[in-house]
Amino acid sequence: MLPAPRLIAAALRDSPEAASLLARWEATQRAAHTIAQECRAIAGFDPLIPGACELRGETLWLNLPSPSHSAKLRQATPRLLSNLAADGVRVYEIKTRVQPAVTTYPGDGTVTLSRDSSPGIDWPPNGERAVAAVAALAGAIAESPLKQAAQKLAATLSRRHKDAAGAAAD
Repeated sequence: MLPAPRLIAAALRDSPEAASLLARWEATQRAAHTIAQECRAIAGFDPLIPGACELRGETLWLNLPSPSHSAKLRQATPRLLSNLAADGVRVYEIKTRVQPAVTTYPGDGTVTLSRDSSPGIDWPPNGERAVAAVAALAGAIAESPLKQAAQKLAATLSRRHKDAAGAAAD
């Protein structure tokens, strides 16, 4: 005989690690529901969108699409905190982060890969020299994030040079 089916939330509560994450998510959702109407009226921002609102301890983080949203909600922070307190949500601080959408110019909603060149701009013909120079730079730098960036740049330039050489041979 098969055991009776359970809701995912009930199964997750049985695991200590998952239970703490689920409790934090539920607290975040409760806080988001509490301030949702106010946020929509003030800044046209919906905290119920996944990733827009996060409760960490007693600090509520709002991930906003623009600095203007951030300014409007910072001005309304005392009112939002009082709404949260009235609803029984323990939040003592509201912080904002601006995370604009990543799109290409002119905002057409498409994302281009970094390996693609800009339209109408050809890569310089001295690819081998550029690859060698950046590789030498990466070899001369001490272990650091800068060295990792130089190594990534050298790999990207090398790949682009090989792609261009392969396309020219065709």
